[in-house]
Amino acid sequence: MPESPKQTLFRYIYGNWFTMVVFVYAELGIADHIEAGAVTTDILATKTGSDLQALARVLECARVLDLHTVNTKGELQLTATGELLRSDVPASLRAAARLNGADFRYHPWGELLAYVRTGSGQGLSPTWEHGTIPYLHDKPDSLEMFEAAMSQLAMLVDEDRIIAALLDWGRFPTIVDIGSGNGTLLEAILVTHPDICGTLFDVPEVIAKLPQRNLSDPPHSRLQTISGNFFEQVPDGFDAYLMKNIIHNHPETRCLQILRNIANSMTCREARLFLFEFDRQNADATGALGCLTDLNLNLLVGGSVRSIDAYRALLNDAGLRLVSVTDIPGTERIMIEAAVS
Repeated sequence: MPESPKQTLFRYIYGNWFTMVVFVYAELGIADHIEAGAVTTDILATKTGSDLQALARVLECARVLDLHTVNTKGELQLTATGELLRSDVPASLRAAARLNGADFRYHPWGELLAYVRTGSGQGLSPTWEHGTIPYLHDKPDSLEMFEAAMSQLAMLVDEDRIIAALLDWGRFPTIVDIGSGNGTLLEAILVTHPDICGTLFDVPEVIAKLPQRNLSDPPHSRLQTISGNFFEQVPDGFDAYLMKNIIHNHPETRCLQILRNIANSMTCREARLFLFEFDRQNADATGALGCLTDLNLNLLVGGSVRSIDAYRALLNDAGLRLVSVTDIPGTERIMIEAAVS
């Protein structure tokens, strides 16, 4: 039976309750504890250092949200939904759940009315002034959680594999991923194109946390890292420059700064820049998820989901020209190819 308008609105009004129950469940690692062995609420309270009665209330809410069931012995057992909050499953969303409930992501939404009245998240969001990665510079645990969440969201539709198969990347002997995060995109490209070399470029704290690579493994033997700040300078001389989910995370002035640095570094005549971004005109991206993503970006970091015309104008202002736009199948993103004007 479909829900009534009143039920729908009730779900919208109290949606923050659901968010925070899932956040606490993920933050305390409840799913990992349950998977490790038969546990009761008493045992979980001890393992997580929680107040028994408070935790019991949260766990009862989690049961209603279908994260687990409780057998006749009072032992918790994960459901298919709760399994996704384990740390060690391929489809894990634990880091994403932790991120969405973290103070620096959740609290600014409580200031949404102030944002609407001022038109800016400045002073409301701690990440607005300089961006998420700089804000997390001295918060290594949160930075690791943020990077893991970004990877988990990308893995929902295996974006990296899709992008790796989208183009003949072999025409670019050297590729650098700007703001590479954990490097899974470039690794996917190297696996499918054995004749190219890749470089991961990100801030020092991100590069330092990359897992140790086995240099005897062919893709890893063709992969190097460079640390730096794309607001200051970008490595030059590469055949292709990749940027995934970067431009939408910054206001226009900072986007221009990044893009101009890349344009100045594209010293090879046939060099190309590839942006992997949302498209404001995409039917999926203009639905509920798309408009909420745009609002979230603008509130938290001054970013936005742009149209193709807006990307074209931004590239032009940075000394670049839009060459082509390709839909990335199975995702809400597009690939924008650009060259130096």
